[in-house]
Amino acid sequence: MMKKFISVPTKLLILIVSTLLILAVGFSALSLSRLQDDYKQFHQDTLAQGKVQFALHSDILRSKMNVWLESFSEITKFSQQQDFTIFAEQLANQFDGLQLNLNIENIWLVDANNNSLFETSEMPEFAHDNIDRVLRLQSPNHQVLCQQQCYLLLSVPLLNNHGDVLVITMTASLVDMLYAINTSLNSEVAVVSFSSVSKTLNNEINVISSSNMPLTQSLLVGNDEMNIDRVIKDGLKIDQYGKSYLVNFLPLANNNKRDFYLSLIDDVTLFEEKNAQYRLQFLMSLSGIFMVLGLFLYGLARLFTKRLLHFSGALPLLANKKFDQFREIKLKRPMLFSDELDILSDSALELSYELEQLNIEVEQKTKELENIAMYDLLTGLPNRNMLNYQLRKSIANIGRYPGGVAVLFLDLDDFKKVNDSNGHTEGDKLLIQAADRVRLSVGKMDLACRFGGDEFVVVLGGLNSVNEAINIAEQLLAEFKEPIKLGSSIFYVSTSIGISYTESSSEKAEDLIAHADIAMYEAKDNGGSQFHIYHQEMFQRVAHRVMLEGEVRQALAKQQFTLSLQPQLRAIDNKIYGFEALLRWKHPERGMVSPEDFIPILENSQHMIELGYWIIHRCFELAIMIKKQGLTDVKIAINLSAGQFIDINLPNYLQSLLDEFSLSADSFELELTEQTLVKDIEHTIVMMDSLKEMGFSFAIDDFGTGYSSLAYIKKMPIDVIKIDKSFVFGMLENHADYQIIMSTIAMVKNLGLTVIAEGVETAAQLRSLTENECDLIQGYYFSKPVPEIDLIEFIQEYTHNGYWKTQVGKT
Repeated sequence: MMKKFISVPTKLLILIVSTLLILAVGFSALSLSRLQDDYKQFHQDTLAQGKVQFALHSDILRSKMNVWLESFSEITKFSQQQDFTIFAEQLANQFDGLQLNLNIENIWLVDANNNSLFETSEMPEFAHDNIDRVLRLQSPNHQVLCQQQCYLLLSVPLLNNHGDVLVITMTASLVDMLYAINTSLNSEVAVVSFSSVSKTLNNEINVISSSNMPLTQSLLVGNDEMNIDRVIKDGLKIDQYGKSYLVNFLPLANNNKRDFYLSLIDDVTLFEEKNAQYRLQFLMSLSGIFMVLGLFLYGLARLFTKRLLHFSGALPLLANKKFDQFREIKLKRPMLFSDELDILSDSALELSYELEQLNIEVEQKTKELENIAMYDLLTGLPNRNMLNYQLRKSIANIGRYPGGVAVLFLDLDDFKKVNDSNGHTEGDKLLIQAADRVRLSVGKMDLACRFGGDEFVVVLGGLNSVNEAINIAEQLLAEFKEPIKLGSSIFYVSTSIGISYTESSSEKAEDLIAHADIAMYEAKDNGGSQFHIYHQEMFQRVAHRVMLEGEVRQALAKQQFTLSLQPQLRAIDNKIYGFEALLRWKHPERGMVSPEDFIPILENSQHMIELGYWIIHRCFELAIMIKKQGLTDVKIAINLSAGQFIDINLPNYLQSLLDEFSLSADSFELELTEQTLVKDIEHTIVMMDSLKEMGFSFAIDDFGTGYSSLAYIKKMPIDVIKIDKSFVFGMLENHADYQIIMSTIAMVKNLGLTVIAEGVETAAQLRSLTENECDLIQGYYFSKPVPEIDLIEFIQEYTHNGYWKTQVGKT
């Protein structure tokens, strides 16, 4: 999903504005905190001043009352009076003046026995309590009392010369004190009361007196949701009639479950307006700074982003390999100081030179890689990759240009002999010569490829019929009939060719190559140096081979393989020399399967080594069983596949079996085919020497049908040569076969080796071989291969003391 584009200046502007907003919020929080602190300080100062003023004016009123009493006592010469009645009358005469001057509400005069001498009204309980306290302590006492009104209660003891005590008690209204505090603090003052039980202000709040009763009533009545404790602690802020008021409460008295407070009401409108104006000025200043700074930085960033956009517009030239055009663009600006963009421009300029050089090297390497990917390094011919590409292209062209396409699959015959006998260097030279011959045999529009190893493929297009492909195949066969000269060496190497042909544009290139490959193997199986054209029967044979290989795998898993043993006798006296172990397969549905059908498949199968070790182990078990029957000096011949013979674990495995079964190695003869011997001469000799030291003997199987020569035989520690049964079958009718056998026996004897003839079926064959000093005989004349399950019975019936008793024949 493509991301939405946001330019760098915009991002920078957003970043700056966000930062400034955070700072603004921080400063605003600090400012508000400071305002709150100022407000709290104002609240505390107001409370403190209220307390001071209340205490001050209370002291003034009390002092006035004390001064008046002292003056009155002096004037009336109270200390000399014995009859307090006169003093009471004098006091009564002064009551009106006291009311007028000091706001005295009540006066009570009592003697030491608490007898009333004068009273302006009935003495309340709180007055009795205060008088008792004064008589007890013999000192004045005062307190603020609130009922319907709040008063200052003052009780003063008077003593005459005779030691008689009178107590004069007066209550003075606090109204004048409230107005005095109002004048001093420039605040409205009121005395209020409310229930001490309730936790919130409610409608029961009572304004007792106030310097501004309407204002006080409107502010305090109706605020029934406010918590009393919080109001007393922090004050009560009320906005009303466009003004702001701060109401503070100072405790005065408690009476009959009601609390009385001195309420100080301050007009804080001006204070609030100043704070609001300050906040507005702060926000406007901050906004102005935001705008100016943001626009400045946006414009500054815009200059850089224009250069970046100009730079980014030039970069695609590098991607398009237009290096000269890129360098012609002026990326740097004439400025007094260089910046990061100038450094980036210099780096981009250097990068253009580096990329140009790298591009040149990449193009060179690409061409080299194309050659490596599409051409064979040894021969210079197109390789398998080019073959697949061009073949698909040729097949696709059939739809546009009618005609056929043919694939010729070539494999050099006996090329391995050249590598093994002359080394890989000479083999590579021969492949180069062979590639030249293939290249010269095809037209300019055709394709000759090296498929791999000693295999070549030719693609022919635009053919009218398969006959044109046959003509090219015949030319190739003719070319390879000529010897190949490498220095002083001359090699005769033929080729087998498979041909596949199609006129369908839907044909798959892989199938066409596979069909030609199948046809090539058909030609090679028929002797080589020829061509075969692919047909459906070939595919069916291959399919049968694949099916059989799958069944072979199942047979291995289900242990359907067994061994049969065919005896080998000395020709001169019919003494049992040994038994050859032959593999047999009993198929659960088809019965016994011919070894010729499954042995070639097993030879090229990964399961052959596993099966081979099973065969060896079983031969050791059979060797014990044979020795128990009295045949103590016979050998069991074990056929080894090429894959098993080159297995590095073979010597260790054989030694472990010798130890396990307590047998000597001379009880076994290891049979190798000529093809196995020449597969890797050096490794073969090393392996044979290793096994020879352990005591094993060696036999060459099917001698004369493969690649062996006297040079190989002289190098290898071979003990027995087996003449192939194909020569024995026709030895009496075909003079050539007879001569081959006789010359082979003579050659083997001269080398000091033992010779054994396979496939002996008649007495005449036996007599001729015996007369020509053939050492050992193996074949149906004496016995067919005996299943291992019947081996003990067979030995008991047809042998005696290690010699053959009678002829078994083919029955």
